[in-house]
Amino acid sequence: MGLEDCRSWLEEVDWDLIQEDAITKYLEWGNNNYRDDLRRPVTLSDEYSIYFVVDTWDEPKIALMKMSKWGSETLCEKKLPEELVEDFYKESGRMRGIFEPTQAIKEWIRGEIEKVA
Repeated sequence: MGLEDCRSWLEEVDWDLIQEDAITKYLEWGNNNYRDDLRRPVTLSDEYSIYFVVDTWDEPKIALMKMSKWGSETLCEKKLPEELVEDFYKESGRMRGIFEPTQAIKEWIRGEIEKVA
């Protein structure tokens, strides 16, 4: 499933949200400062955030995520081009996991979004 399958979500992307903050905001209520605008706890059951991550568990790819108080859901994903993978690994190491996209990856994603919009 590619980005074209996620057209309806692409205008809602929070480009500044990272996985750690999404988890804190939606799933770790005791870890929130209720006065902090960035990490305010979720109070409504229908609230959610849409954001991109780099998933390196298997083949490196970007994934569009939806996080709510019910957990996270992968909406769509797309394989990263080799040149971006190598640059990403140089910057972050070859660890497996879920990571924040680099600026270069964000720019590539925006270009890919323009193609499907």
